[in-house]
Parts: sequence; C-alpha cells; structure tokens
Amino acid sequence: MKPMPNIDHDRLVELYLTGWWRKTRAAIVHRFLQCSDRLIELIRGVDVVDEELSRRIDTEIEHIIVQAIGQPWSTPMTARQSAIWDAARAACPDRRILVQIIASDRAVRGLSTVPPKHALGRLLKSHLDSCHWEVLGLTEHRARVWSKLRRISADLLHEYQAQHGRDPPPGYRCSPHHFRDIRTRILRDDLHDPRIAEIKVDTIEEYFGRLCEECRQLVRLDETSFDEEQPQIDESDLHPRLIRMLKRCIDQLEEPLQRVIRIAYLGDKSWSPTQDTGSQAGDTELERLRHEALRQLRRRLDTFRRDTDEEQARNRKTLE
Repeated sequence: MKPMPNIDHDRLVELYLTGWWRKTRAAIVHRFLQCSDRLIELIRGVDVVDEELSRRIDTEIEHIIVQAIGQPWSTPMTARQSAIWDAARAACPDRRILVQIIASDRAVRGLSTVPPKHALGRLLKSHLDSCHWEVLGLTEHRARVWSKLRRISADLLHEYQAQHGRDPPPGYRCSPHHFRDIRTRILRDDLHDPRIAEIKVDTIEEYFGRLCEECRQLVRLDETSFDEEQPQIDESDLHPRLIRMLKRCIDQLEEPLQRVIRIAYLGDKSWSPTQDTGSQAGDTELERLRHEALRQLRRRLDTFRRDTDEEQARNRKTLE
C-alpha cells in the first residue's frame, strides 16, 4: 500500500474542497441517502407541500444531517477520513433550501417515473455544488465560468491524446500554452457565450491556479503573500516525469532564484529572508525574487514542454 503523503490537515481539507471535491460530494450523498428512508416516505405521493409538511420535512432533514455529517464517520479516523469529514461539514446542505427544492420537485415526491431516492440524490448533488461554491467564495457566475473552462480544457486534452496517441506532457494543463489554447478555442467556438467570450488569458490562469489541483502545485504558487506560510510541494503527489522536468527547470535558474524556490516551496530552511538584511527589507527582497523566480520557471516549463513535443515528433518521423 502506498504510504500516505505528509500533508497537513488544513491542506487535506482544502484538497477535499477543490481537486477532490467529487469524492467529498459522493460521500455526503451516499450517507445522506442511507438515512433518507423516513424522509422519502414522508413526502411520497404528496401533490402540494403545505406549511405544516414543510416544517416536518425540515425536521427530518435536520435529523439526516446530524446522522450523515454531524457525527464522526469512524472511530478512530485516519488523516484523510478526518479531512473529508471536515470538508463535508464545511459544505453542509442548507435545510431551508432543500425544503424548497423538495417542495418544487415532483420526482423526489414519487410523482414521476424516476425513483424518488434517485431524484433526491440528483437534487442533493446540485445543491451540494452550490454549497461548495459558497465555501470557495465563488459566485454562481464564476462557478459556471470554471465549469466551461474545465470542459474546454478536457476537450483539448482528449484531442491531444487522439492526435499523438498519448497524454500531453506533465504540466501542460497548467502551462501558459494551454491557457492560450483555451482562449483560442473560445474565440473559435464560444464567442456567442457571454460568460467566457471576453475572458483574458490571465483570467483563465487565475481560475486554473485557484481551482485546478494540478495547477495549484505549479502555476499559482504566488497567490498568497510570503508573509504567510507557503504551500509546500509534496513530490509524492506529482508524476515522476513532472518532478524531473520541474527540477531540471529549477536548476536552470540563477542561483538566487533557485534558492528562493527551494525555500518557499520545497521546504529548504537553510536560509532565512532576514539573514543578510533587516526583517522588512529582507522580506520585501525575497518577495520580489519569488515573483521573478516563478515568472522564469513558468516560461522554462512551457519551453521545455514545447521542446519535448518537437523532439518526440522528430523521433516518430525517424521511426517511420
């Protein structure tokens, strides 16, 4: 069994609210439906949900939430179980909204051909996504923009695989090249869509840096101030080829920039920002170097990816 990467609790919770959100949502839905038999029977066949029934539905949903989310999922819990439980509680369903949804949906009340529990699960998934967006501080508009960007990104990755017979090089999804490809595809196919028609490449990068788990490791490492603790890169979470490519690109940076990357993101504690200067001046200089290091590192990663593609294309032609 693969050993558990050394990731602190808050970071794991963040993962279960971002890149691993579907796992969290599936766990909530599964546990909620397991406890929903009384609720299903309470509303089965009801044509109109009156005020009294709404109160009873609200009470039953409260009981379900306590059983499904309010209590620890196991005793004792592993680090990941504890993190997904905290993520589930952070995105806890809103009873008031669930009552409104149930009151307006006929399928969940057994008044259609769709099984009521299946309908409840479908409604709950949609509602949990809304709760999840709120936890992340996203408006519905930004959440829908992200959904469209993810779709376009996935289409580009599938097209690359179909054309080349393999996945894109590690890091492509988080490269400036990919963000430009997304913008180009929008200009070609989605100018009619007001949500994304005018979106800029820099804005696309911001969405991926905040919401794409792969990109959080590489692209938007500078989204927080150096005054706060920086997110450390755990090599066990990265593809071996990506690790080699990343280290090779870091080694090509000038020595001061290499040091900043290793201090800020790779856990190197051998040098502090105030070693040679006063505290404020040292922090300011380190922050400036960090931004410059990231700018150069992204450029080198993008160049490395293009060179790798060209070399592989030449090799294929030679074999042919």
